[in-house]
Amino acid sequence: LLNEQVRLLNYLEEQPTAVIQGRAGTGKTVMAVTKARRHALQGERVLFLTFNRFLCARLEEDNGDASGIDFYNIDRWATKYGKSAGTDKYTKMLEWIEHALEDGTFPWPHVIIDEGQDFGQSGKSSENGILDVVNTLWLNALDESVKALRTFYVFYDRCQLVQGTQLPDFIQEADCKLTLYMNCRNTKQIAGT
Repeated sequence: LLNEQVRLLNYLEEQPTAVIQGRAGTGKTVMAVTKARRHALQGERVLFLTFNRFLCARLEEDNGDASGIDFYNIDRWATKYGKSAGTDKYTKMLEWIEHALEDGTFPWPHVIIDEGQDFGQSGKSSENGILDVVNTLWLNALDESVKALRTFYVFYDRCQLVQGTQLPDFIQEADCKLTLYMNCRNTKQIAGT
C-alpha cells in the first residue's frame, strides 16, 4: 500500500461511514479488501458487495483465505437473502434487512461496497430496489441506535458511472468524503485512456 492509502485506512478506524473516491488505478479495490481484512482479523464479519459478478468472483478467488468476509455481487446477495430469483427479490431483501437490523440479527456489522457508483441505477423497478437496499444500509449505519451495523464504506469512481445517470444519494450526501489521488497502476494503457 502507498502511504496515502495507509493514512486513509488508519483514518477509517475512527470513521464509521465514508465514501472513498478515486480514478482507475488508485487502489480502491485493494484498499476495500484491506479494510475488510482488518475487520476479519479482529473476528468481525464483513459484507463485501460489488455490482459486477465477475469482479466478485475474482475477489472471492483471490481472498479465499479471508475468513469472515462474505463477497457478494448485489444480485446474488438479493437472490440468496431475498429468497427469490424473481423481480421482487429486492423488495423481499429489503424486508429481510429491515427486520434483521431491527431485531439485531443482521449478520454483518461491517458493509463495504466496491464500485459504488453502479448502485445508483434509475429506471427499472428492480434497479430502484437495489438503490433502496443500499440506502437502507447506509441510513442504518448513520443511526447510532442501530447496533447491528457499525460501519459502511463505499469505494467508487465518478468517471466510471455507466449504470446510471447520477451518483446515488449515499455517495452524494455522505458526511465523510475522501479521495485517492496516487495512481498505483501507472501503465501506458491507463495513461492513454
